[in-house]
Amino acid sequence: MSSIVELAARQLVAYNDSDLNAFCACYHPEVVVLDCDEQIVVGIEDFRERYRGLFEGFEFGAEVTQRLDAGDHCVDYETWWRIDPGTGERSQGVVLVRYTLRDQTIGWVQFFRE
Repeated sequence: MSSIVELAARQLVAYNDSDLNAFCACYHPEVVVLDCDEQIVVGIEDFRERYRGLFEGFEFGAEVTQRLDAGDHCVDYETWWRIDPGTGERSQGVVLVRYTLRDQTIGWVQFFRE
């Protein structure tokens, strides 16, 4: 049995390792992703496609500086960065990410940007 905190940590390691399969394995087949309140992804195939370009084409990473645990939910304060392969331009920022457990996987993700 995996807790949401264990899953959030595991998906972050897979993200930083650019391991799309390990990353997606942390998520429910019917995962829902929200950007603030706008739904942007439903289902693992859409999720995989959304991240494929990033994983295959960019140098990137993230660091969680604070994680709050609330039962089936956790919220990460995350600093992210990526380098555009075409221009070499680096972008970075911070985001709050809420993860919610569903059937021992991450079922819902919600991003709150600055």
